[in-house]
Amino acid sequence: MDGGMTIFELLAWAGDALKPADAARIVKQNPRLDAQVLLSHVLGVNSAYLFTHGDEIVRTDCIEIFQRLVARRARHEPVAYLTQTKAFFGHDFFVNHHVLIPRPDTEVLVEAALRVINSQSTIIDIGTGSGAIAISLELATHQSTFAIEVSHDARTIAEHNARNLGANVTFLEGSLFEPFIKPTIHDLTPHLVVTANLPYLTPWQWNDCDPDVKNYEPKLALVGGADGLALYDELCSQIRTYLHEASRKGNRITVDLFIEIDPSQRNTAPALLTTHFPDASIETLKDMSGRERVIHATM
Repeated sequence: MDGGMTIFELLAWAGDALKPADAARIVKQNPRLDAQVLLSHVLGVNSAYLFTHGDEIVRTDCIEIFQRLVARRARHEPVAYLTQTKAFFGHDFFVNHHVLIPRPDTEVLVEAALRVINSQSTIIDIGTGSGAIAISLELATHQSTFAIEVSHDARTIAEHNARNLGANVTFLEGSLFEPFIKPTIHDLTPHLVVTANLPYLTPWQWNDCDPDVKNYEPKLALVGGADGLALYDELCSQIRTYLHEASRKGNRITVDLFIEIDPSQRNTAPALLTTHFPDASIETLKDMSGRERVIHATM
């Protein structure tokens, strides 16, 4: 590319350059929107600036950086990894290849959890990743919030996001609900709100994903065993053990559990929860596309 190009010319070039990659995707993206986000990132401006200053000449060094980002995007690298930022529930989260990119559909889980949180609630986010769920809930409620993550790299990113956004979240290392099963000094309230967006794809579903997901996002954060529910099965077993021990000690605890699922699990996921908690009240919540996305169980 030659120097001396305007903002509008760069956007037109990038939109055309990204079209072939989008044509190969199962889930279509928006090449021109990708171009806008990347150029805004390079210039340090918002998207409105691009259209009110479209005839502005862009410096050569910025054009070169933009060109490199467009080339990476053309190889299907997610925009969020290129900008290292993803908006979720009104906040900007730092992300990289160590964590799954937060999805808009997960905001349904956050909204549902907010409806049951009260002054007696303790929030526990399982497999927190970037911390998007835990941090969003703490900022909205200021309730005692824990976030559990088995990956050191992911936990480091979540802790960075909490500091950056001013969220008071306690991060724990461990597998699922395990930190609360073994002897602990954590003083929990009688009402637990447990959120979990765990890996829930089957190996076959993962294999059919677009390159944006399959080639860049961490597989361990996506695939959840043969039926996609292996980690949820283990989580429920751990929570059941915790509740049994609490009951044995005479402590009455109510748990509201929210898990994100693939729509194909709309029958198997509730059945799994019922197996562990026969008396639980269970409801299914739909995402913005009208597909079953979140299971809420109260026990």
